[in-house]
Amino acid sequence: MAEASVTPSSDLREPNRYITATNNDGKSVFSSALPESLPVVRNINEALLRLCYVTDRPPVSLAGNIDITAYGKCLENPPELVPPGGGSVVWYIDTPPEGSSPMHRTISLDLVVLLEGEVELLLDGGETRLLRPGDLTLQRATMHAWRNPSKIKWTRMLGVMSECEPVEIGGKKLRAEFS
Repeated sequence: MAEASVTPSSDLREPNRYITATNNDGKSVFSSALPESLPVVRNINEALLRLCYVTDRPPVSLAGNIDITAYGKCLENPPELVPPGGGSVVWYIDTPPEGSSPMHRTISLDLVVLLEGEVELLLDGGETRLLRPGDLTLQRATMHAWRNPSKIKWTRMLGVMSECEPVEIGGKKLRAEFS
């Protein structure tokens, strides 16, 4: 995964993140523990990744806002695409016109929703699908790549990724791969 300087895309709105909490009176409030802006934290093949949230285990503990504190630390030192240990991670992935990811596999169950633009999902078995806004992909530890076919428009996907048990095919455990 090549990382480079981080430059926000020009034709996508800069998103915000709103975290709720419960005050001492038991009322719902918006947390001020972190800024509402959602900055780019990683650049992979010109795709810009924004770390929306991270949990370290199920079930998530909200006591004393330890989840928010842990997330804040991850913003300073972003985790791998899928952090090990049973937690989950939520990413925004913005891909430039004609940009693509490398063919890769994560050992995770990924729920990916296309929010803006169109994206081709390519599988190493040769199949492809064109995703349009609102389409959902359940990526189950398979080799795949994402490609933005547009010559002019950025795309935005939302990915919720959870580590899964290793997949075994023909007595061989599949591993995470990036080509």
